[in-house]
Amino acid sequence: MACVTTSIGLIFWAVGAWPVIGFLGVDVILLALAFHFSFRAARAEERIELRRGNLRVTRISARGTRQEFDFQPYWLQVVLERGEDDQCELYLRSHGKRFEIAEFLGVEEKTDLAGKLDRWLRQARCSPDPQSV
Repeated sequence: MACVTTSIGLIFWAVGAWPVIGFLGVDVILLALAFHFSFRAARAEERIELRRGNLRVTRISARGTRQEFDFQPYWLQVVLERGEDDQCELYLRSHGKRFEIAEFLGVEEKTDLAGKLDRWLRQARCSPDPQSV
């Protein structure tokens, strides 16, 4: 991108329209910033672990801040709410409170995750053996 912009800038400079070079440089800088912030946001992650008597959601922000949320699987419900424009939200609900998970996933991925979580939670409720979950 920088090579293409430089070549275009040299053509404008040769013609005498040298102020265009500054605007072309701004485009390259803005594109580089967009990539920087995109890659930084991609470092954020969310982990869901189901262990004996506990479902833990661990959120790690792009800056590395870690938050852990624990839920008792026996009372936990998986709720997938569909909204307008093919949008949906995935929640874990327990004791009248809800907790949104997988905010960054698309509709199909959230639907798939909701099915898997629901199946795993049912297995955890029925099976006292942690190896079978």
